[in-house]
Amino acid sequence: MLLFPAVPGTVAAQVPPPLPGIAAAEIDPSTLSDEELLDLLNQLERGRQRRPTRVSNFGVPSGFGLPSRVGFVGLAATNKRDRRFEDDWDASLVFGMGFGDADRAIAVTPMVDITSLTPYHIGESGKIGVTLSRNFSFGGTWQGGVALDLQNLVTWGDSNLLNPDANLAVSGIRPADEAFGLPMMLTFGYGSGIRDRGTEPGVFGGVGLGLSDRYGASLSWYGDEWIGGVATWGLAQRNLQISLGVGDITDRISGRRLLVAVSFARAFGRAP
Repeated sequence: MLLFPAVPGTVAAQVPPPLPGIAAAEIDPSTLSDEELLDLLNQLERGRQRRPTRVSNFGVPSGFGLPSRVGFVGLAATNKRDRRFEDDWDASLVFGMGFGDADRAIAVTPMVDITSLTPYHIGESGKIGVTLSRNFSFGGTWQGGVALDLQNLVTWGDSNLLNPDANLAVSGIRPADEAFGLPMMLTFGYGSGIRDRGTEPGVFGGVGLGLSDRYGASLSWYGDEWIGGVATWGLAQRNLQISLGVGDITDRISGRRLLVAVSFARAFGRAP
């Protein structure tokens, strides 16, 4: 079993870039000359190109679920299974789909995690969980979400050793603006299986920054270790996210390891 959250916790949340330095509601285009209007449009376009629009927290669950009718597949891997032995690679494959409207009610994201990926044994071990999420506004430019992540509700194979766990996470996203040129994502939460290799309750949290329109970085605390990561969304029309991180950066619990996560998301049909 991988000792960092499933890929959904690392999926980026996209935030719209604000208009740079000018409030659209305060401008009447009919009062502008052709030259002034062209200059304004050029300013807006340069602002959109300049400002990053994506941000994520790597290594911790987030307060956001998947949008309705959006599905994903993710692969997560590490070179140190159970944070114990070097070069003991482990991986898991995760599938999920979003249902419901998190803005008006409760969104539901069921997930299937296949923990056995070795040849001839694919699918012999795994688990099923579900995330319930709701979006809300913090006020100002901050947009937030709260999610209850219920894990290990159904298990089979080696995963039968796992007990049901629950995580409650709250996340907030602040888009880039003139005062702060980078989008930011903050996450805080508590879970029943966070510390001591997933056997004890603990707290988690993280901060992520969108460094550009294609790259982001984050630093997170997960129960008893610091996790740092970088992510890119520059491939496959930005439906593909690749994250690379290091667990237990400070080697506080002698668990320093490489973490890799790749996820692909796609919308199916039109959301209601």
